[in-house]
Amino acid sequence: MATSPSAPLAVAREGLLTLLAPPRCLACRRRGRTPWCAACRSMVREQPPGCPRCAAPRGGVHACWPTGAPIDTTVAAYDYRGEVAAAIATAKLSGAHAGWAGLSEALVARLAAVTPEADVVTWITTPPGRVRQRGTDHAARIAREVARGLGLPILPLLDARPRHRRGDAYRARHDLPATDVLLVDDILTTGATAWGAATALRRAGAGTVHLAVLARAGTHPLGA
Repeated sequence: MATSPSAPLAVAREGLLTLLAPPRCLACRRRGRTPWCAACRSMVREQPPGCPRCAAPRGGVHACWPTGAPIDTTVAAYDYRGEVAAAIATAKLSGAHAGWAGLSEALVARLAAVTPEADVVTWITTPPGRVRQRGTDHAARIAREVARGLGLPILPLLDARPRHRRGDAYRARHDLPATDVLLVDDILTTGATAWGAATALRRAGAGTVHLAVLARAGTHPLGA
């Protein structure tokens, strides 16, 4: 079989990148595996399967999405603390963009297990100024891994602009009559960001909105 002339160049380029920027643990920054070295991986806490609406752990009363929330279901891969929080911060704020693929693997596996009915994958868009500052739209990277893993199409359905108060504002780019959407982000904290993005999709006509996040931060009340 003939070898493409570009193949040796690709191998050489990959080797050079490994030499100049070797894989590192996103939590402790030691050279080795990414997203976590063996020691840090042993301390990572995956989010146990829980409430299908808000992804909180099962057992007892918890603060779920309130009645009327624009989000139908929520899936989270990790508990946002310790090594998980450190890894996401490194990937988002320190330019370790290659780490998003590894961070997304558990979320893809969790989604494949529950198979939310969705027509398209999209993400909670970062305003352009912050994308330029960070060098990437991190949620878009996660969404690409999710779409690839689930075999679903991916489209940018939201525009975002920063506001001085109450976070970013979102607008749907297209009409979405009865379209079921899988909405992706990195962290679920208060839920205000996801609520705003999902509301914009609903106003554009979306049928159901399923939220998928790398990590859920705590079990405090969720809302707009």
